[in-house]
Amino acid sequence: VEGGATVAAAFHRAGLVDRYVLYLAPALFGGDDGMSLLAGPGAATMADVWRGRITSVERLGDDLRVELTPAA
Repeated sequence: VEGGATVAAAFHRAGLVDRYVLYLAPALFGGDDGMSLLAGPGAATMADVWRGRITSVERLGDDLRVELTPAA
C-alpha cells in the first residue's frame, strides 16, 4: 500500500502490513507542522512503541532504502 500518513496508519493499526519500506535521506526538517509517517496519536510510552526488525538496508546514492518487518 502506498499512501499518506492517514492511509498508512489505518493499515498499520489494522495489522495488515507485513513489510515496511522506508527511504532515508541525509536531510533534517521539522517543526510543529512537520509531516508524520503515521497519522493519529503516537505511543504514550516507550513500552507502547511499535518495534520492527530490519531485514534489508541498501544504499542508493546518498540515501538509504530500509526494509522492516514486524518483530515477532
